[in-house]
Amino acid sequence: MIKRISCNYNLCKATDLTDEDWTRWLQIQNSCNDLYSPFFHPGLTRAVAAVRDDVEVVVLRNDKETVGYFPFQRCPGNMAQAVTGRLSEYHGVISLPGVHFEPEELIRAAGLRAWYYDHLPVSQHQFEQHIWGKTDSPYMDLSSGYEAYRETVKKKGSSLSQVERKSRKMAREIGPLKFEFHSTDENAFQSLIEWKSKQHQRTGVLQIMKVEWVPSLLNLLRQNQFHDFKGQFSTLYAGENLVAVHLGLRNDNALHIWFPTYNLQYEKYSPGLILLLEMAKQAAAENLKRIDLGRGEERYKANFKTDDLSIAEGAIDLRPISSQLRQGWFKTKRWIRTSPYRKQLELPLNACRKLRQWKAFR
Repeated sequence: MIKRISCNYNLCKATDLTDEDWTRWLQIQNSCNDLYSPFFHPGLTRAVAAVRDDVEVVVLRNDKETVGYFPFQRCPGNMAQAVTGRLSEYHGVISLPGVHFEPEELIRAAGLRAWYYDHLPVSQHQFEQHIWGKTDSPYMDLSSGYEAYRETVKKKGSSLSQVERKSRKMAREIGPLKFEFHSTDENAFQSLIEWKSKQHQRTGVLQIMKVEWVPSLLNLLRQNQFHDFKGQFSTLYAGENLVAVHLGLRNDNALHIWFPTYNLQYEKYSPGLILLLEMAKQAAAENLKRIDLGRGEERYKANFKTDDLSIAEGAIDLRPISSQLRQGWFKTKRWIRTSPYRKQLELPLNACRKLRQWKAFR
């Protein structure tokens, strides 16, 4: 039985944390399998704090030692969002097993009015009474190696074999494939920014690459490493042609797919999926346990996943009326997604989402 650990709280700027704090944070993360994700790594918070001035951390301590960290970005009105804002695909409290805290006390200690979350591991039981709903976040299990992964997804009817055939076809018709898992190519990075911007424009989603701190963060992540954490920048060429790129987050446990994109000129070959499989081969070779694909309904995620992790959406809001209104809006969105009138209702829903996201990225 895990001993229950009570704690107190100390709020500080992320830039004020000491080397001892960053090391302790990493020790705590490594002590808990539910914190595998590189989104929980102290290196991400350090990097974001270098490009934004609103990153803060509540340090959880008992009488003898530090037992946890809660990083967040402070928004106008003393509202909190996860570090990296709407780009975050896992967030929560990084704490030792058995640590007990009241979520409302944590929020008060941070001088906050509310914290809304949508990628919280359900294993963070302290938030159980504040969860509105749960969803799945798919991943590729590489713990037994790439060939074991390949056989698993082929048995469930994945299109993996089709992607492999397209890979061979592209090599024949365009040129030999060259994959770089750890690329430092500056031109390729600029292609990522350009292609991703055009993709967002085509699909009508928020133009995040036009938000200054986002490309600055990505550039910082790909050039710097903190312990086992870094921005993993990978490229795929066919002959002399750059056909796909990806920048994700990684540590010694997992690679998280974050910013994948490809050259539309070669779309028929599915270069993005070819790159994903090449990354999976190399990730397994480097003993990474999994590739997180992130929450979403994209077809490739259903095709290439082996399993899902359960994540939660909800809020700690010290304003009861506001909390009820937001929870009502959450339920409305869920109803719209399953409604026979979904197509008619999605336009105003997307407009509201884009407005909310844009505010979050300022």
